[in-house]
Amino acid sequence: MKREFASFVNFLNDFANISSKILTKKFRKKFNFESKKDGSFVTDIDKEIEELFRRKVKQVYPSHGIYGEEFGYSNKNSEYVWVIDPLDGTHSFISGKPLFGTLICLTFHRIPVIGLIDVPILKERWVGGKDLGVFFNKKRCLPIGGEKTLNQSIVSSTSTLMFKGIYENKIKKIYKKSKFPIFGTDCYAYGLLLSKKIDLIIENNMKPWDYLAQVALINELGGIISDWSGNELDISSKGQVIATSSKKCYEEAIKILSTKK
Repeated sequence: MKREFASFVNFLNDFANISSKILTKKFRKKFNFESKKDGSFVTDIDKEIEELFRRKVKQVYPSHGIYGEEFGYSNKNSEYVWVIDPLDGTHSFISGKPLFGTLICLTFHRIPVIGLIDVPILKERWVGGKDLGVFFNKKRCLPIGGEKTLNQSIVSSTSTLMFKGIYENKIKKIYKKSKFPIFGTDCYAYGLLLSKKIDLIIENNMKPWDYLAQVALINELGGIISDWSGNELDISSKGQVIATSSKKCYEEAIKILSTKK
């Protein structure tokens, strides 16, 4: 199984080399985009990369399933299902901000086992998986486990607009208790966590393609990633995500998130 998983990582790297060139070539150039039903935006580049990925998977792994942001499911009952966000951070891409990337996960019986975060403009890539290690630009990453408390931790959320009602008050408490918060990093925040630059990520209203690629990577390096109730993340999760390198920080943040007010 380990050898098979390693071949999947090679496949991911090969594809990310292609998708990275597409995104780099078209960044800050003319392209088409439109609004989706949920109010988010999609570019013709999102669709181009996901269509290309689907063709590649069908050529190399015809029995595998695919779940993508733009075109949904195919062969969803396969024991192996690839989950792709071809352009995570579409708003950043449209506005010319370079902190966007491609997220790809491979699940085995619904459990994330391989993950990739590729941030093409910065030429930064994290890839790896269960029992394989995690590699940043081909260099093996060190474990990220630590003992920081919340007040020692840098915390990231893509946007404060993710948190409404009682969640808004809870996240403000966490930001206030933290060392300081940062925003607007999209998938890049998880790369920074894997590189031990930030310590805690809390996000809401996420879709499977937004978080599944990160699960195998963070778990492999000894970090923690779950929903706000402490449950493991899978395709069916509600989209409440917390990720950290420190158990102490995790427990403090979870306690605040679980309060009734």
